[in-house]
Amino acid sequence: MQFLSFNEAVGGKGQITGLPEEDSDTQKALLDPMPLKDTWVLWEQAVPAGGNSFHESLKKIVGFKTAQEFWSIWNGVPQPSELLENKRITRDNPGSGSQPTAIDAIMIFKEGVRPEWEDPLNASGGHFQVQLKPSTGGAQIDEYWNNIVLGMVGGTIDPYDMITGVRLVDKLSGAKAAGILRIELWFTRYEDNPAVTTLKRNMEKCLCQKLDGSAGPTVQKIELKAHATAGKH
Repeated sequence: MQFLSFNEAVGGKGQITGLPEEDSDTQKALLDPMPLKDTWVLWEQAVPAGGNSFHESLKKIVGFKTAQEFWSIWNGVPQPSELLENKRITRDNPGSGSQPTAIDAIMIFKEGVRPEWEDPLNASGGHFQVQLKPSTGGAQIDEYWNNIVLGMVGGTIDPYDMITGVRLVDKLSGAKAAGILRIELWFTRYEDNPAVTTLKRNMEKCLCQKLDGSAGPTVQKIELKAHATAGKH
């Protein structure tokens, strides 16, 4: 079975068929800028150190506003399955002489929105989260993650306008280890019940879509968290 993964160690990338050949007309057409509906920003959340707050642990990495820019960035971002190999995502600190910084979460949010509950748009919203155990399988977890990211930045998850961002949270190890990876889809307008219900349904559909368009395994549980109740990130 094929999975949408870009980690060759779990059968991704080179095993995906249907990609355009080099120098083909399709590939050449991709050279023309393909603007996304919004500008997005890739963030990272470092493991807090030295008494730093959650706010201080957030770091803006790079923004992108076209499909080409997204793929140039995404090709260098670790896949969730790589974390199952007893690895943590780390960031080097050149010139500081210190150890690499461990990363707790990778996040993509719309430009102008910080990936924290206190941001005005997030404060009036909430998020859906899926907690995935390693037994789910690295390739399947990658597919869930890639599906939701591509659906979000591609604008195919409705209601698109209420989505603010997505997070991949590493809870496999560290001080607050729970033996899971967590995918979160953040949104605004929590009180708009019909829209929230529609978003949950479309999120689940997007998560579980296979490469051939068929429906794959459903996730066990999608939890809803309200940000107005302000708890831990």
